[in-house]
Formats: sequence, C-alpha cells, structure tokens
Amino acid sequence: MALPASSEARVYRRCAFQRHEEARILLKATKTTGAVYLAGYGIECILKALVLTAVPEGERIEIMKSFRGGKAHEYEWLRSLYLTKGGARFPPEITRHFTLANDWSTDLRYMPRSVRPEEAEAFLEASESIIQWADGKL
Repeated sequence: MALPASSEARVYRRCAFQRHEEARILLKATKTTGAVYLAGYGIECILKALVLTAVPEGERIEIMKSFRGGKAHEYEWLRSLYLTKGGARFPPEITRHFTLANDWSTDLRYMPRSVRPEEAEAFLEASESIIQWADGKL
C-alpha cells in the first residue's frame, strides 16, 4: 500500500504493523495474553493513523494531543473520531472483526491468567483484517 502523506500517520502505521508482528511471535510462543495485548495496540495504532489521515494538516497537532489519556485507547472513540473527520465507513466484514476486538483494554497488562489459545488466534485474525483494511484507506 502507499504510505500516508502525514508523517505522523506513517509512524502510527509502522507501529501497527510492528506490534502485530510481535503479537504473532508471542502467539507462536504460547504467550497468548501478551499476544492479544500487542495485537490490540496494533489496532489502536492503525486507527490513530486513519484519524490522522482524515484530518487537515492544521488539525493534526491538536488531534495528537487528544491521543493522550484513557479514551485514546478506546477503539469506539477512535472510530467515531475518524468518521466525524470524514473517514470511510467500516464495511460489514471489518465491523464484525471490530466488534470481536472491541473488548480489548489496556487492563490486559494486569491480567495474570492466559487468554485461551483459540480466543487469542481469533483476536489476532481480527486485528490483521482490521489493520490490512485500514492500511488500504491510508
């Protein structure tokens, strides 16, 4: 895919792909909670890249500031922001993946139990679909 014109969006895009790759490595090593945690960050990063691509250059600094704090980890907030700024609607298949992944939270970092392998695999498949779709919109 073509790289986004916004340098800020390019950074988030690169991070999305790196976190997803790291998640795959953890999943292979049966570190399922860490895999889901990093894959979730991949989704968050690609959503932020989408938002930054949708806003005019003059608004990017203010948008970047809004990426701090708890709400900046919320997929629904990021999706709404993207749509509000004129972004493309999510197609039905991506909406299904998004719904599966939408339970993700940074609270996973405090979860001592392992995510079941089949749940982790489904989450990573959803995250990959979301990232690939979003990459095509950048």
